Amino acid sequence: MVDASDLAIGAVLHTTTSLGHKPLAFYSRKLSPSERKYSTYDRELLAICATVKHFRHLLEGQNFIIFTDHRPLTFAFTKKSDSSSPRQLRYLDFISQFSMDIRHITGSKNVVADTLSRISDVHLPKVDFSAMANAQASDEELQDLLSKNELSLLLKPLSTDPTSSKLYCDIRNDIVRPYVPASFRKTVFQSLHNLSHPGIRATKRLIGQRFE
Repeated sequence: MVDASDLAIGAVLHTTTSLGHKPLAFYSRKLSPSERKYSTYDRELLAICATVKHFRHLLEGQNFIIFTDHRPLTFAFTKKSDSSSPRQLRYLDFISQFSMDIRHITGSKNVVADTLSRISDVHLPKVDFSAMANAQASDEELQDLLSKNELSLLLKPLSTDPTSSKLYCDIRNDIVRPYVPASFRKTVFQSLHNLSHPGIRATKRLIGQRFE
Protein backbone atom coordinates (compact mmCIF):
# COMPACT_ATOMS: atom_id res chain seq x y z
CA MET A 1 0.00 0.00 0.00
CA VAL A 2 1.41 3.39 -0.98
CA ASP A 3 0.38 7.01 -0.61
CA ALA A 4 1.72 10.52 -1.11
CA SER A 5 1.01 13.83 0.57
CA ASP A 6 2.20 17.32 -0.32
CA LEU A 7 5.40 16.81 1.69
CA ALA A 8 6.20 13.09 1.84
CA ILE A 9 5.52 9.59 0.54
CA GLY A 10 4.79 6.48 2.59
CA ALA A 11 4.19 2.76 2.14
CA VAL A 12 3.63 -0.44 4.06
CA LEU A 13 4.66 -3.89 2.77
CA HIS A 14 2.09 -6.56 3.68
CA THR A 15 1.88 -10.31 3.34
CA THR A 16 -1.52 -12.01 3.27
CA THR A 17 -2.28 -14.74 5.82
CA SER A 18 -5.43 -16.57 6.86
CA LEU A 19 -5.94 -13.82 9.45
CA GLY A 20 -5.65 -10.99 6.92
CA HIS A 21 -2.86 -8.54 6.08
CA LYS A 22 0.29 -8.75 8.21
CA PRO A 23 2.70 -5.76 7.95
CA LEU A 24 6.30 -6.74 7.17
CA ALA A 25 8.04 -3.41 6.67
CA PHE A 26 7.41 0.32 6.37
CA TYR A 27 8.89 3.06 4.24
CA SER A 28 8.57 6.83 4.10
CA ARG A 29 10.63 9.82 3.07
CA LYS A 30 10.26 13.54 2.61
CA LEU A 31 9.79 14.98 -0.85
CA SER A 32 12.49 17.25 -2.22
CA PRO A 33 11.54 20.87 -3.00
CA SER A 34 11.24 20.02 -6.71
CA GLU A 35 9.16 16.89 -6.01
CA ARG A 36 6.70 18.94 -3.95
CA LYS A 37 5.82 20.81 -7.14
CA TYR A 38 4.70 17.59 -8.87
CA SER A 39 1.03 17.07 -9.66
CA THR A 40 -0.93 14.67 -7.45
CA TYR A 41 -0.66 12.02 -10.16
CA ASP A 42 3.12 12.40 -10.38
CA ARG A 43 3.58 12.34 -6.60
CA GLU A 44 1.51 9.16 -6.31
CA LEU A 45 3.45 7.58 -9.20
CA LEU A 46 6.72 8.61 -7.54
CA ALA A 47 5.52 6.97 -4.32
CA ILE A 48 5.06 3.66 -6.15
CA CYS A 49 8.39 3.89 -7.95
CA ALA A 50 10.35 4.84 -4.82
CA THR A 51 8.65 2.10 -2.78
CA VAL A 52 9.41 -0.59 -5.35
CA LYS A 53 13.05 0.57 -5.45
CA HIS A 54 13.26 0.52 -1.66
CA PHE A 55 11.86 -3.02 -1.38
CA ARG A 56 13.43 -4.28 -4.60
CA HIS A 57 15.43 -6.99 -2.81
CA LEU A 58 12.18 -8.42 -1.45
CA LEU A 59 10.03 -7.98 -4.56
CA GLU A 60 12.27 -9.29 -7.35
CA GLY A 61 11.02 -12.64 -8.62
CA GLN A 62 7.74 -12.29 -6.69
CA ASN A 63 4.19 -11.61 -7.83
CA PHE A 64 2.78 -8.75 -5.79
CA ILE A 65 -0.08 -6.25 -5.72
CA ILE A 66 0.27 -2.49 -5.35
CA PHE A 67 -2.67 -0.75 -3.69
CA THR A 68 -3.15 2.97 -4.29
CA ASP A 69 -6.00 5.33 -3.44
CA HIS A 70 -5.29 7.34 -6.63
CA ARG A 71 -7.55 5.59 -9.15
CA PRO A 72 -6.01 7.04 -12.38
CA LEU A 73 -2.83 5.07 -11.67
CA THR A 74 -4.71 1.78 -12.03
CA PHE A 75 -5.01 2.51 -15.76
CA ALA A 76 -1.51 3.88 -16.27
CA PHE A 77 0.15 0.52 -16.92
CA THR A 78 -2.42 -0.74 -19.44
CA LYS A 79 -3.19 2.49 -21.29
CA LYS A 80 0.00 4.51 -21.63
CA SER A 81 -0.84 7.96 -22.90
CA ASP A 82 1.00 9.74 -25.69
CA SER A 83 0.93 12.80 -23.45
CA SER A 84 2.95 11.12 -20.69
CA SER A 85 6.04 13.09 -19.73
CA PRO A 86 9.54 11.56 -19.94
CA ARG A 87 9.59 11.33 -16.13
CA GLN A 88 6.27 9.50 -16.04
CA LEU A 89 7.43 7.08 -18.73
CA ARG A 90 10.66 6.46 -16.82
CA TYR A 91 8.76 5.62 -13.63
CA LEU A 92 6.26 3.44 -15.49
CA ASP A 93 8.98 1.54 -17.35
CA PHE A 94 10.87 0.80 -14.13
CA ILE A 95 7.78 -0.42 -12.26
CA SER A 96 6.69 -2.54 -15.25
CA GLN A 97 9.87 -4.62 -14.93
CA PHE A 98 8.30 -6.35 -11.93
CA SER A 99 5.55 -8.98 -11.82
CA MET A 100 2.90 -6.84 -10.22
CA ASP A 101 -0.73 -5.84 -10.40
CA ILE A 102 -2.00 -2.42 -9.36
CA ARG A 103 -5.39 -1.98 -7.71
CA HIS A 104 -7.44 0.84 -6.26
CA ILE A 105 -8.11 1.02 -2.53
CA THR A 106 -10.26 3.57 -0.75
CA GLY A 107 -8.43 6.13 1.35
CA SER A 108 -10.16 4.88 4.51
CA LYS A 109 -8.46 1.49 4.05
CA ASN A 110 -5.04 2.95 3.28
CA VAL A 111 -4.55 4.35 6.77
CA VAL A 112 -0.96 3.32 7.56
CA ALA A 113 0.55 4.41 4.24
CA ASP A 114 -1.44 7.64 4.38
CA THR A 115 -0.25 8.37 7.92
CA LEU A 116 3.38 7.64 7.05
CA SER A 117 3.17 10.05 4.12
CA ARG A 118 1.79 12.74 6.42
CA ILE A 119 4.12 12.54 9.43
CA SER A 120 5.77 15.70 8.09
CA ASP A 121 2.39 17.43 7.83
CA VAL A 122 2.17 17.74 11.61
CA HIS A 123 3.22 21.35 12.08
CA LEU A 124 5.48 21.13 15.13
CA PRO A 125 8.32 23.52 14.29
CA LYS A 126 10.30 22.72 17.44
CA VAL A 127 10.17 18.91 17.06
CA ASP A 128 13.03 17.38 15.08
CA PHE A 129 11.97 13.80 14.31
CA SER A 130 15.49 12.82 13.24
CA ALA A 131 16.85 13.99 16.59
CA MET A 132 13.96 12.24 18.33
CA ALA A 133 14.93 8.98 16.61
CA ASN A 134 18.52 9.38 17.84
CA ALA A 135 17.29 10.12 21.37
CA GLN A 136 15.19 6.95 21.35
CA ALA A 137 18.37 4.87 21.08
CA SER A 138 19.46 5.98 24.55
CA ASP A 139 16.02 6.22 26.17
CA GLU A 140 16.02 3.68 29.01
CA GLU A 141 12.23 3.39 29.18
CA LEU A 142 11.91 2.61 25.46
CA GLN A 143 14.78 0.12 25.51
CA ASP A 144 13.13 -1.60 28.48
CA LEU A 145 9.83 -1.85 26.58
CA LEU A 146 11.59 -3.28 23.53
CA SER A 147 13.51 -5.86 25.56
CA LYS A 148 10.33 -6.99 27.33
CA ASN A 149 8.34 -7.11 24.07
CA GLU A 150 5.61 -5.05 25.74
CA LEU A 151 2.28 -6.32 24.35
CA SER A 152 0.30 -3.17 25.15
CA LEU A 153 2.27 -1.37 22.42
CA LEU A 154 3.01 -2.38 18.83
CA LEU A 155 6.36 -0.63 18.33
CA LYS A 156 7.93 -0.65 14.88
CA PRO A 157 11.00 1.25 13.59
CA LEU A 158 9.90 3.46 10.69
CA SER A 159 12.00 5.48 8.25
CA THR A 160 11.14 9.17 8.24
CA ASP A 161 14.18 10.16 6.19
CA PRO A 162 16.67 7.98 4.24
CA THR A 163 19.61 9.68 5.95
CA SER A 164 18.38 9.51 9.55
CA SER A 165 17.88 6.82 12.18
CA LYS A 166 14.59 4.94 12.25
CA LEU A 167 11.89 6.31 14.52
CA TYR A 168 10.05 3.83 16.76
CA CYS A 169 6.30 4.30 16.49
CA ASP A 170 3.28 2.59 18.01
CA ILE A 171 1.14 1.34 15.11
CA ARG A 172 -1.83 -0.12 16.99
CA ASN A 173 -5.21 0.30 15.31
CA ASP A 174 -3.48 1.42 12.09
CA ILE A 175 -2.52 4.73 13.70
CA VAL A 176 1.15 5.71 13.60
CA ARG A 177 2.26 7.51 16.77
CA PRO A 178 5.96 8.22 17.39
CA TYR A 179 7.22 7.12 20.81
CA VAL A 180 8.41 10.23 22.64
CA PRO A 181 11.62 9.67 24.65
CA ALA A 182 11.89 11.37 28.03
CA SER A 183 14.23 14.08 26.74
CA PHE A 184 11.63 15.21 24.16
CA ARG A 185 8.46 15.22 26.25
CA LYS A 186 8.74 18.84 27.36
CA THR A 187 9.44 19.95 23.77
CA VAL A 188 6.45 18.03 22.38
CA PHE A 189 4.16 19.39 25.09
CA GLN A 190 5.26 22.98 24.50
CA SER A 191 4.98 22.66 20.71
CA LEU A 192 1.40 21.36 20.83
CA HIS A 193 0.41 23.75 23.59
CA ASN A 194 1.71 26.70 21.56
CA LEU A 195 -0.34 25.75 18.46
CA SER A 196 -3.48 27.38 19.86
CA HIS A 197 -2.77 27.66 23.60
CA PRO A 198 -5.28 24.99 24.70
CA GLY A 199 -5.61 24.02 28.36
CA ILE A 200 -3.49 21.34 30.01
CA ARG A 201 -6.10 18.60 29.46
CA ALA A 202 -6.61 19.55 25.82
CA THR A 203 -2.86 19.59 25.22
CA LYS A 204 -2.51 16.13 26.78
CA ARG A 205 -5.33 14.90 24.54
CA LEU A 206 -3.54 16.26 21.45
CA ILE A 207 -0.34 14.51 22.52
CA GLY A 208 -2.21 11.23 23.01
CA GLN A 209 -3.67 11.48 19.51
CA ARG A 210 -0.28 12.05 17.82
CA PHE A 211 2.33 10.46 20.07
CA GLU A 212 2.90 7.51 22.40
